[in-house]
Amino acid sequence: MFGYVRPRRDLLEQSAFESYHAAYCGLCRALGKQYGFRARFLVNYDMTFLYLLRSSAAPACGVEPCRCPAKLCGRKPCALDTEGYAPVCACTVILGYEKIRDNLRDEGFFKGLPYRLLRLLYRRAYRKAVALLPDFAALCAGQLSALHDLEAASSPSIDAVSDAFARIVAGCVDDVSDPGLRRPMEQILYHTGRFLYLADALDDLKDDCRKDAYNPLRYRFSVEEGSLSREDLDYLSQLTDSSVNLAGAALELLPIMAYRSILENIVYYGFPAVFYAVKTGRFQAKESLWKKRNDQSDHTGETI
Repeated sequence: MFGYVRPRRDLLEQSAFESYHAAYCGLCRALGKQYGFRARFLVNYDMTFLYLLRSSAAPACGVEPCRCPAKLCGRKPCALDTEGYAPVCACTVILGYEKIRDNLRDEGFFKGLPYRLLRLLYRRAYRKAVALLPDFAALCAGQLSALHDLEAASSPSIDAVSDAFARIVAGCVDDVSDPGLRRPMEQILYHTGRFLYLADALDDLKDDCRKDAYNPLRYRFSVEEGSLSREDLDYLSQLTDSSVNLAGAALELLPIMAYRSILENIVYYGFPAVFYAVKTGRFQAKESLWKKRNDQSDHTGETI
């Protein structure tokens, strides 16, 4: 995933934000404990959302201070949920490894050398994660193969390519045994996956045009100087709005005991704000999530 699944910080209560932060740091620590220190570099906001979603039907776990390798002085609060983090960590490692292999496939020999090194460094962790979630690993391989075939054919079908990716994201809860929980979670994640793919395609459009790389928007719309027309942007916005609405409808079907305000904030406010930032060229994936940005707002008052 790509780092687009973020909360609207300015609309999140301090206590809820602290819980979100603790879940993020807890995932980082769990990755280190289960897959080694280098696995900590795979932690991201999107998989934090997956953990919150999977854990929402149970009471919130406890929190304790823990040491952070990025913070030499002091400690950070970390959620304590070893059992809950296990499948999320496995999904994180599998998706991270597949991303490395995908980058290696796209690059030539010399530019691909760093990815060959990364593939070697994460191979052991990947095999351990596959042993825990073999069905998910097989699903990823199958859907990525289908996605590569669509890319090789320069497919203009936004639905086909986004569906292939969305099925991978939805598969992150295939191991949930209770169908009453799994089905709404699958729908939430499927439409989250569609949103992610479309947001990433729009965010990368200029670079893909410059590199002559595949991007479904290049073949579906008339692109001029790496940009879409206002009409095409409006159409794309309708597609993402539909995914957000369907994810929200599925969220209402989920029996939530914990993290409700965070999940609702991400789906109802975070998704639209992130897509608006991408659409207006203001999204920065590496920007600190923890900084409150009241200085950049659109005409509707959205803080990005």
